[in-house]
Amino acid sequence: MTYEVWLEHVKDALRSINMGMDDWQPVWPFDFSGEHDKGTDPDTAAMKANRFWWHQQNKSMGRECDKQPGCWLPRGHQGDCQPQYEPGDHIKVEFEGEGGMPGEWMWVIVGSRDDKKRLVFGTLDNEPLNDYSGKVRLGSELAISYDKVREHRKASEITKR
Repeated sequence: MTYEVWLEHVKDALRSINMGMDDWQPVWPFDFSGEHDKGTDPDTAAMKANRFWWHQQNKSMGRECDKQPGCWLPRGHQGDCQPQYEPGDHIKVEFEGEGGMPGEWMWVIVGSRDDKKRLVFGTLDNEPLNDYSGKVRLGSELAISYDKVREHRKASEITKR
């Protein structure tokens, strides 16, 4: 499907939930072309844009969720947080220390997520200070509970050095 046709389908999906692209895109640009290039279906892209715009609006008003990094819902929302971790994003994760000692926080590159199980899957992006019995090292593939995430950065916010 060409980008133009795909984008018309996205616009239709957004209109169906009263989220006109013309109202929101100029204020907080969402990467529609990137979603098209990744093969995201139009309905999913519309939902991602919707959540992105609501998250940006909540942040601009100082009302972003303070319970879970990356949650698009407003502060004080009911129910579970709904973080929007996407492949390539970075999350800072709290690892418990051994024998009750304080742990450490390390960066993980997001590969995927399971919202039902509240898990994010990814690759450890730094060398651990603790030993962890040799089970965790740079490049380890991990499954992380949402409640262990302490910080979230979108892939677009990360710069290569």
